[in-house]
Amino acid sequence: MANMFSLEGKNAIVVGGAGGIGQAIAQGLAQCGANVGIASRNMANLSKTAEEIKGKTGKDVKIFQVDSGDEDSVKKLVETVVAEMGTVDILVNSQGINNKGFAIEFPMDEWDKVFNLNVKGVMMCCKHFGKIMKEQKNGNIINVSSVRGVRANAGGNSAYCASKGAVDMITRTLAAELAPHNIRVNAIGPALVNTGMIAKLIKEPGRLEGYVRNIPMGRIGEPEDMAGAAVFLAGPAASFITGQILYIDGGLTAIG
Repeated sequence: MANMFSLEGKNAIVVGGAGGIGQAIAQGLAQCGANVGIASRNMANLSKTAEEIKGKTGKDVKIFQVDSGDEDSVKKLVETVVAEMGTVDILVNSQGINNKGFAIEFPMDEWDKVFNLNVKGVMMCCKHFGKIMKEQKNGNIINVSSVRGVRANAGGNSAYCASKGAVDMITRTLAAELAPHNIRVNAIGPALVNTGMIAKLIKEPGRLEGYVRNIPMGRIGEPEDMAGAAVFLAGPAASFITGQILYIDGGLTAIG
């Protein structure tokens, strides 16, 4: 029981690990013993994040550049990660955007951008890192979805909600396909999380208060709340769990 949450000796890569939820998850994995790499488009942000994680954990974090919406870039990432880290035991897909627009006015090029990163990008990372995991007959994939994959939300979120619903089904389908190869695939589904992405929203008078009224625990999530769930799903404690969406939402989905 003492080692149920230990990730000692495991190699983990967090795509979208340069801030917010991804950074918190990367830090949590490192604190529990994993060798961690983070990947994103912006190398300056990656370097800053790696320094912050080292300052809090004492562990070095490798950084990798990737455009997860481009398959050649994803392939190159996999090759580079394997060359530098040896293999990958844990993949976290934390990349994503939310381009808003009311459905009847939504520009289709903006819709495509959301799906290219949130859905296609996640799938391509699962595909190519999954090949490595299949070869070694072991692996663990954790996708960052949202409560909006299962609960709709007004206010111009049709693309985002639809994309997270797709991530949920990718998670379940890959769990079924990859289970015979000893690869588990799960997702976490946060409610609103206090990251830079919502800075503008929480400054709008009454907006945050209105949202929190729908959360039984009476607050929004913090990035660190997501880290604990990811560490659980990545470790031995969750060895018989696959194909699940774990909602980290303060009870929001419990009440509809």
